[in-house]
Amino acid sequence: MAWKAGRESGFRTLFVGAFSLAIAFIIYSSLSGTSGTVQPQDLTGMAYATLAITAASMAAATYGAYRIFRAEQARLAGGSSLMSFVTGAFSDKRYWKMMAVSAIGYGIFFGFLSQILVLRPDVSFSEQGIAVPSAEMIPCCGAPGYMPMFTVYFTDHFLLLVIPVNVILAAVVSMMVGFNIALSAYAYRLRKTVQTNMSIVGGLGATTGLFVGCPTCAGSLLSAVLGFGVIGAGASASALAPFQTLFIAASLPALAIAPLLLARSIRSISRCSVK
Repeated sequence: MAWKAGRESGFRTLFVGAFSLAIAFIIYSSLSGTSGTVQPQDLTGMAYATLAITAASMAAATYGAYRIFRAEQARLAGGSSLMSFVTGAFSDKRYWKMMAVSAIGYGIFFGFLSQILVLRPDVSFSEQGIAVPSAEMIPCCGAPGYMPMFTVYFTDHFLLLVIPVNVILAAVVSMMVGFNIALSAYAYRLRKTVQTNMSIVGGLGATTGLFVGCPTCAGSLLSAVLGFGVIGAGASASALAPFQTLFIAASLPALAIAPLLLARSIRSISRCSVK
């Protein structure tokens, strides 16, 4: 069966991407650690290679997940399980586009909150002796996934700080948010089609349901209100950092469960439409 071959291929690609990422982090950490035999100044080439492997592995894992989803979409077409309603929503290409736009938009927003994108109007990098524009590689030393760090100074007040683990988390969370927002929009549109004369309460309920697709937004909004998102590039050592990690840790399970909750709503709406 075509769907079975596609799913197996997707799992292989996903595994290769995740495995190569883990191995690259472990090898680099062992070489750049305090017990390593390689000097920090000799790690620059390997640091660039590790970042390149990280990018390639993330792309492979993403493509593998996409292949698995498309295979499940073909396998479950016309079914009545919850997953069939999740995959069926993306038969329309506009929801793929909505997912992409939402993921990119949230990724930019999340980048500022997680200090991947750092805007410091109160700090002049050039006054601190940093050439602008410029880039700097920090090859040593840290736990697996936290090194190497790569900094790009775009302007006198704006920089990009690449820490592999942060970038991976940002990508995963953003794609999950985009997926859930697109699925929420599909449920909302389906409800409007079935209930042409929606009451005010029903309309508010459907609109509020869109927030199910973005459970991280509440934590991100709280971070912004409390000032988590406007601290400097050295904020990784700040006492506020664990709170942002807590928001992410709490959001990932919510983002994983949200599609099933939305699928139940879509199934209920679909059943009402055929009565």
